Amino acid sequence: MDKKPLCAEKNGELIFTLFADMHYKKGMYLPSVQDMEKILDRAHENNSDFVIHVGDLCNDYLGSPELVNAYLHNRYGLLACGVYGNHELETKGNTMAVVTPLLCSLPEKAVFGTADGRISPEIGYYYFDIKGFRMICLDTNYSYNEALGVYEHNKEGSWGSPKENTLQNSLGPQQLSWLETVLTKSAEEGVSCVLFSHASFVEDWEHSPEWETVGTLIKKANDRKKRTVVMVVNGHYHEDACKVLDNVLYLNTNVVRNGFWGVSHEQHYLDGQTFLFTDYDKSGRETRTYEKNINELSQAQNTYFFADPLSAVVKLSPDGGIKIEGAKTKWLYDVKPDADRMNPFIHPYILSGEWQLD
Repeated sequence: MDKKPLCAEKNGELIFTLFADMHYKKGMYLPSVQDMEKILDRAHENNSDFVIHVGDLCNDYLGSPELVNAYLHNRYGLLACGVYGNHELETKGNTMAVVTPLLCSLPEKAVFGTADGRISPEIGYYYFDIKGFRMICLDTNYSYNEALGVYEHNKEGSWGSPKENTLQNSLGPQQLSWLETVLTKSAEEGVSCVLFSHASFVEDWEHSPEWETVGTLIKKANDRKKRTVVMVVNGHYHEDACKVLDNVLYLNTNVVRNGFWGVSHEQHYLDGQTFLFTDYDKSGRETRTYEKNINELSQAQNTYFFADPLSAVVKLSPDGGIKIEGAKTKWLYDVKPDADRMNPFIHPYILSGEWQLD
């Protein structure tokens, strides 16, 4: 790790804008480039130092230059970054070699989990320093191949791990060792960290099988130096929840617009219930915008959408103060799943609150 991290200067309060599970793909789901622009507008209006997604930004990076460019090369010049979700490699051609350089708008200045800290198509986890804080971006897309006795990363053309593999949503031993090294170094340097991942490390929520191991690493670092890890953020579950465990704030980040997904193959939107659809050519240039029936989306029968895109603005202070400014919307056309299909964490908002860590 001999690289100088990005934006290492200290400057008091750190502000970032956060979102999860956009699942952009033309004709598949509702989220749009316009939704992305609204998130970026909010980030700019709140003086964010950077914007970050916690996985599943896009189900087809190669086929979505309009979204990738709008995010990474946004008009505000904001640092834009994210982590691997389980859908990042979903579409054929979207290999790690394609997607990894698109995880951060300045990947050459982030410190990746390689021997020299430089970007590699085989490694999708990294960290960067900004205003005295360390942002650690993890990759929970490893699973265990018992026949080979190795951990494997999700592969091109899939939305999850190979079916025969166990321990899905893992970091794997190599990444865990790297994380321990980074946290130990952070404690020695007195740097407070935020961990970002797609899968959760909270026992009471759906979680990675390594939740306990990661919790132990966090506690070990915090025992060495108080508030080495102040916050852990995940996406993946399309839910909204938050709790403090062992003086660390954990946030389960709600989805941008795909409020509920479940296989039903039932038409719950009516003909005439439309949305504004923009089409683009292969280079990502806009060709036309028009009204389109929601039921024309390939996943409309399995998805209930929010009316507006959700994001959260997070403010961290050096003394352990954390403030989350969430967002509220409603179910699009007031169409929502039956209550028996939802849990208390499924609702059209991201919570707001303030916490003071010891």
